[in-house]
Formats: sequence, structure tokens, C-alpha cells
Amino acid sequence: MLCRAAVADPKSPTGHLPLLTSDELRQLAGWNDTAVAYPPARCIHELFEDQAARTPDAVALVFGDRQLTYRELDERSNQLAHHLRGLGVGPEVLVALCVERSLEMVVGLLAILKAG
Repeated sequence: MLCRAAVADPKSPTGHLPLLTSDELRQLAGWNDTAVAYPPARCIHELFEDQAARTPDAVALVFGDRQLTYRELDERSNQLAHHLRGLGVGPEVLVALCVERSLEMVVGLLAILKAG
């Protein structure tokens, strides 16, 4: 598609040339139509807990050759959230998280949300 468009209009900037056909664009739009209405009074960590209750043994995270199920992620984040609360973390308390991209990073983010 890109080559045909370039041959048909050689003076057109490369960024303006189409990469997909109209049918492919329609198909892509259908795939991306994933809007979901979330309850306005629910926080992301609460929605996560709902998912963990529904599918505890499903894989929630994969990083390299490691993975965590929803149950494992929920348990680990709860444990850290309780520790953070013990340190005084709650609503409106800033918490810094300095870790490399990893499973632990997601555990930490979720725990911070749960703590306050």
C-alpha cells in the first residue's frame, strides 16, 4: 500500500502516505472500539480487586520469564499496602517509588493506591 501510494504521488511527504487500505482501517477501528463504562465512584485498585476475585488464577502480569496471577498480585500488593499504612501512608500522603520496570513496580504502584 505504501509503495503504491508513493509511486502514485511521489511528491507527497512520506508521513502523509497511507499504510493501510480502507478495509484495514475499518477493521482496525473495530478492534479499537473497546470503550467500557466504569462506575464513577470506583478507584482503579478496587476494579483490580474485583477482577482478582473473579479470576484469581489467571495471569495478571508477565515480565520476562516471570509472571504473577491476579491472586498473587493482589496478595503481594495488600501486604505492601498494610506495611505502608503502618508507616503512616494514607490519603494525601506522597509516596515515591524508585524501581526498575518489573513485576515489583506494579506491586508497588498497586500497593500505594491501596494504602491511601
